[in-house]
Amino acid sequence: MVDAIVLAGGGKDEPLTRAEGVSNKAFIDLFGRPLLGYILDALAGAGSIEQVIVIGPDPELSGLLEQGQRFTPVSEAGSMLENAAAGLSRVDQERPCLLLTGDIPLIEPETIRDFLELCYPADGDFYYPILTRESCRERFPQMERTYVRLRDGSFTGGNMALIRPDWFARSRHRLDQFVAYRKKPLKLLRILPPGLIIKFLFNRLTVEQLESYLSALFLARAHAVPCDLVEIGTDVDKIGDLEVVRQVVQAKKKE
Repeated sequence: MVDAIVLAGGGKDEPLTRAEGVSNKAFIDLFGRPLLGYILDALAGAGSIEQVIVIGPDPELSGLLEQGQRFTPVSEAGSMLENAAAGLSRVDQERPCLLLTGDIPLIEPETIRDFLELCYPADGDFYYPILTRESCRERFPQMERTYVRLRDGSFTGGNMALIRPDWFARSRHRLDQFVAYRKKPLKLLRILPPGLIIKFLFNRLTVEQLESYLSALFLARAHAVPCDLVEIGTDVDKIGDLEVVRQVVQAKKKE
């Protein structure tokens, strides 16, 4: 059993939120329910989640509670890391905790179970899913994603991770720059040592080597989790993403 924290704060004015008439994309309507509602249902059905904490805006979270969704609301604190810290401070510090964003409505209970099984026995500090370009394009060819090319293949990251809260608290200052660059691979490479950058440029950098460097950088037992759980990486960032997600959910309703 693990606790789960959903990051649904940090709403901002962007084309997607303006088009949908909301201030926070986690509360975009998807067939009568917010994106966040689908994620909460997946967590409730996973069978291995003991407590769900949602970080977000007070009025919207109160509305979800009134609709019968079960979770512990926590007011958003600011940045993504500040919100993560607010949630992680409320769980068992020595037990791994599932951290996910509020904009991946296509995840299902089995998606969560499968990811946790891939992390077993979860005795490390940080587990992060990596998805191949081939698996993402096969499932959702219309959606654009940022990929990093390594010797093992081209990968993108997911929006879910398994984290030990006590490690997060110790490494918070090291995580700020990494999170700021998480969707800017070229900038992310600037914090790598020259040897790794050369390997990257000549397509010789492996997942294992990158994993080892990040473990040293963050003083962590960090593990990449290769998987084909592409729903984890199917976040709604753009209007086109939302259109694809609506098509998928509509097709499921017809099954």
